[in-house]
Amino acid sequence: MIKRENGFSLIELMISIAIVSIVFASAVSFFILSMRQYKTQTKITASGLEGIIGLEMLRRDIEDIGFGLPWNNLAPYTEIVSGDAVLMALNDGGVAPRAIVGIDNATFTVNRSDYFAIKSSKVGIQPAAGKWTFLDHFRVKRQWVPLEENMGPADWSIVLSVGSTDSNRRSLVMPGSYLQYSGDPTGYAPSESYAVNIMYGISSGDANRPVRPFNRADYFISNADVPTRCAPDTGVLVKGVINHDVAGTMTLLPLLDCVADIQVTFGLDINNDRLVDTWGDWTNTLSTMNAAQIRTQLMEVRVSILTHEGQRDDSFTYPDNTVFVGATVSTPLGIQNHGKQANVGTRKNYRWKLYNLAVKPLSLAQ
Repeated sequence: MIKRENGFSLIELMISIAIVSIVFASAVSFFILSMRQYKTQTKITASGLEGIIGLEMLRRDIEDIGFGLPWNNLAPYTEIVSGDAVLMALNDGGVAPRAIVGIDNATFTVNRSDYFAIKSSKVGIQPAAGKWTFLDHFRVKRQWVPLEENMGPADWSIVLSVGSTDSNRRSLVMPGSYLQYSGDPTGYAPSESYAVNIMYGISSGDANRPVRPFNRADYFISNADVPTRCAPDTGVLVKGVINHDVAGTMTLLPLLDCVADIQVTFGLDINNDRLVDTWGDWTNTLSTMNAAQIRTQLMEVRVSILTHEGQRDDSFTYPDNTVFVGATVSTPLGIQNHGKQANVGTRKNYRWKLYNLAVKPLSLAQ
């Protein structure tokens, strides 16, 4: 009997290899597609978290504009020293500091976006910034619980007396000099036994002795250190804290990547009913107002920021060629738009997102 050997023919083997190759290629393609989608979704998630954190910092800074600012009895002080006439115009010198100042469509920023600065004790980066306490007639400082809320021995502060009228209210005690928390408060304490003065923390450490009786932070889109995943002609929204040095140098803190534009709109109360009567940008609202007018009339600040989520995705096409960046508000004259159209027509493979903040300042007329 002749035994027949079992096996595959060449044709069967070739067919099997072809099927395996097709299945393997499909699996590889699916894996690559899945990895791309995972990478895209990861970048989108990271962008979302980054946006939440950065924008929350911005919202809180706007909410606290004017916190701890002196109104009266000021000596000359230094802000930013850049040689740039535009930026120098945001300085206040020796008069009461304006709580918020700005530049519409600044030519030196990415896509001529808005540039604005906030002045308050809270916007600094030193541990003392934002802390405060009372100083009584007996030179005793009020202690808080928890202890972390108290200023430390090396923290510098200003001291304000609280009068009964705008002409003597929030007057700087001993203008031109600053009190270190561990220092002798003689001369800073109120003369009346029933009165208290207020200490506002400004900076910390001997190297950061204040050169102005407040902190200042500028907000703008920077074109430095932009991540490679960002679309062309975008930048990083930064908080530029003005250091307490004679030169007025700036420390940049990134808030949000891949930003194409930022527009700021102000709502003012012009008839003293504590409601917004008119809206506008810096040029047609606050640019001619002094510190007292800003703190009594500014009711709301709206910030619109155009950025994109994740990175370039060739499988995605943004549906519009332009995005309106700004505030749409209702007025007695009808609906008004304050802002501008941003062109994204050449960057449609990015998932553009518009953030809108509406913030009511809480510390202006404190």
